[in-house]
Amino acid sequence: MTLTSDMLNNPVGAVTYTPNNSANGSLHARWAFSAQEDVHIVCQGTAIRQKTGATPPQRSDVNSDTPTYDPFIGTYSIAYTGPDGHESDPWDLLITKRDEIYHAIWSKNDIVHYHGIGFVSQGDLICGWRPIT
Repeated sequence: MTLTSDMLNNPVGAVTYTPNNSANGSLHARWAFSAQEDVHIVCQGTAIRQKTGATPPQRSDVNSDTPTYDPFIGTYSIAYTGPDGHESDPWDLLITKRDEIYHAIWSKNDIVHYHGIGFVSQGDLICGWRPIT
């Protein structure tokens, strides 16, 4: 299927984040972006949680007043590997949560370039995203 100009001019992306079960709170990313014409592979990346001096990200379960650890909420530095196999310069990734919905912002040099929304399914955070226009 050939991409239409609308898909290239109004791109969207999808990404899943999987906790790496490591002490540093890293996430493994798998992503795709509609603006990549003739690219038919899923790209990857690794997000490293940034030390902020704050307590670990927590949330309260709906059925409990006890806060529990949330492996996704936080500030990360993430480098993605593109379809050419080269790693990108790092991006700043901020993941927040309100009720069941996660919100993500990808920025460089304090300028937001992408925003997204997602939810957890089978232990992975699944987000759709698009450029800030």
